[in-house]
This record gives sequence, structure tokens and C-alpha cells, in this order.
Amino acid sequence: MCFKRLILDFGIYLVGTQEGLIHKSSFSEGHSFLATYKKHIGSVNHIEWSPFSPDVFLSCSRDETVQMWKQGRPVMTFKSIHQGPVFFVKWSPNCSTLFGVVKEDQVELWDLILSILFPTIVHHAEPGVRLTSLLFARGTDCVLVGDSKGQVTVYKLRNFRHHNSVVGVMDGLWGSRTVQEDHCAH
Repeated sequence: MCFKRLILDFGIYLVGTQEGLIHKSSFSEGHSFLATYKKHIGSVNHIEWSPFSPDVFLSCSRDETVQMWKQGRPVMTFKSIHQGPVFFVKWSPNCSTLFGVVKEDQVELWDLILSILFPTIVHHAEPGVRLTSLLFARGTDCVLVGDSKGQVTVYKLRNFRHHNSVVGVMDGLWGSRTVQEDHCAH
């Protein structure tokens, strides 16, 4: 199960369930749901509001998909050719068409200007290491990726332009920083 509140409205939040449902609720409504959304067929692992639009969010699931939602309706499904449950999804705060996905053994970056069918970048983890989280650094072209060993690796996106969203190859800058990030339980 996972939980995500809407930053612009502190009373609204979303809850993803093991049954694949997403419940929209409000702190002022108590235990009742404002709406229930269904598209996933596996447990919802993470939900992420768009930093650019308060009525758009992404959800990811054990069903190997990422769903894009607008005003509570599924508008697009993303499924990589690389199999595996999706544990974490994160919007870029710098580019409205860019988001990242974490699977156990790989990170995928999706740029919707370049393709809605395939991830723009796929980066595989070292053998025996499970990837756990991803964060886009604000105002830069860096991506931080956390793993099961407590390590964070920082990657620089080459040829990345904030305005036209051209994304190149991930290039390791440095690693071995321990970072804890609060995210949904798997």
C-alpha cells in the first residue's frame, strides 16, 4: 500500500492498494472515499502527482505498468519491453514530459516527446543489487538512484535540454552516498 498527498491542497490524498485500486480521499472526509480509480491488475506500489498540473498523476504497479491519470481517468499506459514489476515512479521537476521508473534491476527514463511506446533510457543495475528509488535534482540534469545497499549513484543526463526535452545517455558522475528517502512500502 502507498500514500501520496496533493501538495497544493493539503486535505486531498491518494492511497494505492494491494488490490490495484487507488482511493482518493480528504482528511476532512474521515474514512469515506471521494473516488476510487481502477486500472491496475496488481498492487499499486507508488503514486506521484505531476509538479506541473494538479490534476495529473502517475501510478505504478506489480502488473509491470505505469498509468498516467488526468482528473481521475486513466489516459495512458506505459509498459516497457523489459519485464518486471514497477516499484517506483517519479516526475522530473524540470521537464513536464520526463519521468523515471524503478524496477528491481533497472531504471527507465521516459520522455513523452521522444516516445510514448518505449523508454528513452534504460540503465541496468549491477548484478546482485536491487534498485529502490529515484530522484531528479531540481534545476540540473542529474538523476539520483538509490539501491538496496544504501548507496546512491548520481547520473548526469547528457544533451538534456529543459525546454525541448532532448535526453541523451546516462553518465555516472559519482556514487557511494547514503541517502534515505521516504517512499511507499513494497
